[in-house]
Amino acid sequence: MKNQFRILAALFVTVLVFVGFACQPQSSEEPSVSEPAHSDSDENYAETVPLIYHMSFIQRYSTKLYLAGMEENWGLADIYAHELEELSEVISEGNMMDDGIDISNLMSTMLPPQLEQVGEAIDNQDLSQFRQNYENMIQTCNQCHQAADYGLVKITIPEGNPFNQDFSAPAE
Repeated sequence: MKNQFRILAALFVTVLVFVGFACQPQSSEEPSVSEPAHSDSDENYAETVPLIYHMSFIQRYSTKLYLAGMEENWGLADIYAHELEELSEVISEGNMMDDGIDISNLMSTMLPPQLEQVGEAIDNQDLSQFRQNYENMIQTCNQCHQAADYGLVKITIPEGNPFNQDFSAPAE
């Protein structure tokens, strides 16, 4: 009986050791999504961070921009407009190509003028102007997707708040 207990104990310890080694984090050559992979000196940035990564943040921030603007929370809307400007710059300056299409060029010519108009509406704190300029921006996004052979990606005006975030303007 003592021998059986010792054998089971030894087997248990052995299993724990193997499981412990198997559960150790493995190194990878791929960049972590949670850590920025871009530095100013990184010439292969477009190759290390996929375009879809940036586009998903553009979609997220543009939705948050809309929700903040519709609540006339102009300070918060300005934050998200600024984030969109930064992402637009990253893509525009990233020499990003997709199937022979110069995505960086499309981005630099299409989105910044629209963001500027949305920014004017935010500065003017004009809800009607904001709504119209935001709709124009979304139409431009879809035109860009068509030009980039991604016409199946159709962006719409948000119909609800998918975030666990309050976009209402602060009480004065």
